[in-house]
Amino acid sequence: MKRLSLALLAALVSWTSIVSAHEVPDRVQIDVFLKPEQGRMLMLVRMPANALIDFLLPTLEGGNWLDLAHADAVAAEGASVWIADMLSVYENGAALPKPHLLAVRLSRTNDPSFATFQDALNRVQGAPLPADTLVLQEQVTVDALLEAPIASMHSRFSFQPRFARLGVVVDTSVTFLTSSGDIRHFQYQDDPETFVLDPGLGHSVARFVRAGIAHYFSETDYLLITLCVALVFRPSRGLLPFALALIAAESLALLVSLEMGYPQPGIRGVVGVLIAATAVYMGIEAIIAGDNKRVGLGIVAGLIVGCGFALGLQPMLQFGGAHSLASGLGFTLGIVITELVTLVLLLVAVQVVLKLSRVPRGSIIVASAVAVHISWRTMLERADALALVPLGVSVATPVLAAAIGAAMLSILATLAWVRRGQQHEG
Repeated sequence: MKRLSLALLAALVSWTSIVSAHEVPDRVQIDVFLKPEQGRMLMLVRMPANALIDFLLPTLEGGNWLDLAHADAVAAEGASVWIADMLSVYENGAALPKPHLLAVRLSRTNDPSFATFQDALNRVQGAPLPADTLVLQEQVTVDALLEAPIASMHSRFSFQPRFARLGVVVDTSVTFLTSSGDIRHFQYQDDPETFVLDPGLGHSVARFVRAGIAHYFSETDYLLITLCVALVFRPSRGLLPFALALIAAESLALLVSLEMGYPQPGIRGVVGVLIAATAVYMGIEAIIAGDNKRVGLGIVAGLIVGCGFALGLQPMLQFGGAHSLASGLGFTLGIVITELVTLVLLLVAVQVVLKLSRVPRGSIIVASAVAVHISWRTMLERADALALVPLGVSVATPVLAAAIGAAMLSILATLAWVRRGQQHEG
């Protein structure tokens, strides 16, 4: 029994040391260059050496310094498994064969050579690190040059990201050099869906229409706001102008976002809080106000919700290639169609429930209270998270400033028009 216990203890210690030796790194940066040439696709990849799971580079005796004189063979084996096997490129929808490894080099992590394709190619084809360089495995990257056969350099190529398992957080930069000499840059975190490296107009529009539909259903806030709108109007003559104002303001915010860079985390947090607050307010309107004909409310709510839609659009615009405007319009179309169809279905559902209910007003209050409760909790959670994020203000472009000014003037003009109408009725 004692021998069995000692054996189990030894096995546990051994297993623990193995796990710690191959611990997945917290953050990994991967750089990929793709360039189609006559008969082949050239691929250049830079990956941190400590992201090569289960591969430890040889070290010098008596320390952790790498034995660079004998490290290339292990680095090549690791690149074959964690780079060549992970590169999934498609030509006209058909997967390319596994890339053939042409060359591997170890570089310092602060080496700037992967800023451009040519510099990266020169580095991989250049001299290796001197054998007497003292570096640890976490201080070097594995730079690999690979190729795969293709039918034509003018084909439509797609890329399937598959590197997310190499770290807790994996940031990937993909640069595609088209056959016409244009450059397409993609930066993303973890593994998005497969994307076309140089999409055409039709493909971009279709992809972003689907993305707009998917984004609408990705957040509960949008459904709750639409439900509250259905509860407020149920329907009434005021629904059409309110819906038109809401959709117009949302579309304006989406189109303005095409002129903006990727927003800072603090801005995203503020927008999230405002969207949840809008859902709370619309729920309260359904409880206490009933029929509401204020177009100005539709504009304000539309601008806020449209900013949320814009936050979903911004990180995706890079996948539209040279068709940013068409992609943005496609995304807006997907959002608008989905929102209108959802509103109609909810209006029908509300009418059915009210006809079947013995206490119609009570049913509206209960449904609105549930929406307010969910949105209120969401708003508080986002506000708590926002307190941990530093707020930054990006510099607005002239186009953005003009659009915001036009939106504010539209709101003021609408409110003045509504007030004048109310005075005439009085």
